Amino acid sequence: MLAKVRYLGCLFFVMVALSSFGQTVEIKNIALDQGDVFIRYDLLDSIHGRYYTVRIYSSRDDFLNPLIELSGDHGMEISPGSDKTLVWHAKNEFGSGFKEDVGLELRARVYIPFINVDDFNDIKTLTRHRKHSLTWSGGRPSNILNFNLYRGEEKVTTFSNIANVGHTDLELPAHVKPGKGYYFLISDIKNKDEVVKTSPFKIRRKVPLAAKIFPAFLLGGAATMLDSGGGISTDPSLPDPVLPSEN
Repeated sequence: MLAKVRYLGCLFFVMVALSSFGQTVEIKNIALDQGDVFIRYDLLDSIHGRYYTVRIYSSRDDFLNPLIELSGDHGMEISPGSDKTLVWHAKNEFGSGFKEDVGLELRARVYIPFINVDDFNDIKTLTRHRKHSLTWSGGRPSNILNFNLYRGEEKVTTFSNIANVGHTDLELPAHVKPGKGYYFLISDIKNKDEVVKTSPFKIRRKVPLAAKIFPAFLLGGAATMLDSGGGISTDPSLPDPVLPSEN
């Protein structure tokens, strides 16, 4: 299916690419508002329980790399259904001066993890400044992996060029903030369609914050005592202490 819309001198046309039988994708509407392209579509499947990877590609690079400034119903593990909405933030992707004709292609393919990360999904907490041994299975020996650490929609850091040998040791750097809602997007560096998302986990400090505050509190209290006269007196008007006599 091909849908077209013109906006401020730009011609957007959206094509659909399907990857399996028994399912249909239909673009219902395209709308534009202040540099954002809203695409409403239906993703229908006759087989219960399947999930899809939904991405948008552009003619600017001959549909090679997926667009990244997206929100809404896109990415991995999209469940079939009606009235899906995907938003492409074109001005953010190509700049505020963007005005040209561009083709978009919506690709929906059945989500099949290219590696098995069940062991990852058992992880509930990772600690900064500590090496963690992570394991997985599957994939091809030729896969070279990127472990992208995300929190929500924000990419925090990347561990690059990891050989697909089923295990690696990772140490989280200091700039990663403690908290919940972290996960890894593990991808093949040469094929961005091969991506796996892990279950969410929490990141904590190596030394609890309370353990840092308590010694500082003690030191501060000691300094206060000395300042207020609670330390050893050195007043010269006081007599010398009496020493015990030597036998």
